[in-house]
Amino acid sequence: MNCIRKTANNSTNDLRNSDAKLKPWLIAISGKRGSGKTRLLAGLMDFLRREGRPFDGVLSVADGRTIPDAGAQRYMLKWPLKNREILLCERTGSGTPPYQFNEDAWSEVKTWIDDLQGADEKPGVIILDELGRLEAKGEGFAVYWQQILDTGPAIIIAAIREESKEELEEQLGQPFDLVIEAKEERALERLCSLSSSAKDWQRIGRYGAAAGAIEVSLGTILNATKIPFRGVPMSIIQAVVLFFAGSKLARPWLVIWVSYVAAALKALSPAGNRLRPMTAIAVQGSLFGLSVKLLGWNSAGIAIGAWCVGAWAGLQGFIFQYLLLGNALLDAYGELQFWFTQEFGITIVSLPVLVVFYVFLTGTLSAFVISYFQWRKRPPAILEKALTKPVKKVAVDGKEQAGWARKLWFEYRQKAFWVPLALVFVILLFSGSSTAELAGLPLRAAGIIAAIFVIFSVLKPGSWISAMRKRGLWGAAITLERILGKENAENRKN
Repeated sequence: MNCIRKTANNSTNDLRNSDAKLKPWLIAISGKRGSGKTRLLAGLMDFLRREGRPFDGVLSVADGRTIPDAGAQRYMLKWPLKNREILLCERTGSGTPPYQFNEDAWSEVKTWIDDLQGADEKPGVIILDELGRLEAKGEGFAVYWQQILDTGPAIIIAAIREESKEELEEQLGQPFDLVIEAKEERALERLCSLSSSAKDWQRIGRYGAAAGAIEVSLGTILNATKIPFRGVPMSIIQAVVLFFAGSKLARPWLVIWVSYVAAALKALSPAGNRLRPMTAIAVQGSLFGLSVKLLGWNSAGIAIGAWCVGAWAGLQGFIFQYLLLGNALLDAYGELQFWFTQEFGITIVSLPVLVVFYVFLTGTLSAFVISYFQWRKRPPAILEKALTKPVKKVAVDGKEQAGWARKLWFEYRQKAFWVPLALVFVILLFSGSSTAELAGLPLRAAGIIAAIFVIFSVLKPGSWISAMRKRGLWGAAITLERILGKENAENRKN
């Protein structure tokens, strides 16, 4: 129960205007009086203590509750880590609320917060029991909210009353990222998981946003210039981002989510092709994450992961064209080989050998660059700059507002689609291919593009959040939700 009186300090900050550089996750434990909120938070503290994770918090312990779901005879503020306890309030039977408050209790709260700010090791998790009607009016813990944020926790977990939720979000200046009912069967498990991983997910969010910003800005510029092989430098930059992001993750393989966040931001890019870059970003991140998961975060795992990132940049174009053109691509190249031999006496390498050589070259270049940054131990300027910039919601341009037919036509106009198709068609035409084969070639390519377009249209980034929450991927859902600026996703429950 929250029955803390308003402190004598009236010089409160305007919490609605405060904006921490990196706001912590805000998790609410909701329930009525006697629903077990304090017991749940105490269990979380025990888990964090056993795990050796830096945390701190205060519990409001009920004493003398004789009737379930009713107020207790008295409430004690208890700091388990400090072995400190003080009477907060005691029932009188009259007034609203019917309690007499201990004026020294709030002084103890201020002392605790001052100690947090002066501590050498700041807590990654702060637990507050509870935020209620007083905080909704700007009193109680709300008076010290900015000071609590200044300690830089990765996650704040607070007991609340459901009826105060909206007022608390307004007063604290941010919505609750997740609301967990105290009586849920797996509530403690969820809290332990979130507390353990919050710092990692914050880092993933920062680097994912930076990777997305680089892709949207630099990638769009390169696409506009039509520079050949422009996917190679973008893949190397992504490998660098993944390396620096994963270097301080407790579970480095989670770095794959950096790429997924970047791919989601690329989906909102205001210009240029999106399907192929989104695919490249997601696949390259998955390959890098798989490498470090199997081999560990060491020189071998990082180097092979970086090689795979570069290799996919060289391989994706061939895979994409083979998907569109099928064996006609190999047949056309074979005809070209035969023509060179007949006309000039030159034997050119087969297409598979050429692809393997190019893939090996791009992969090796990516691994070499990562080795350099492992030695340098400092990210490039473009990444440092991207990490310092706030994430901006991408504006939707006219093409995004247009109907699906116009957006599909935009994909057909891409040179990566029609130029290879035209070259293969012409070569096969002069080689004497049948009319049926020639007629089926553009139909196949157009149909494949349409199918990919439909798949990517259905898999909208905004819909991923709800799906991840339903599957228990709370860390990923909260991270993506913050990056995409979504305000209400199923009231942040489940």
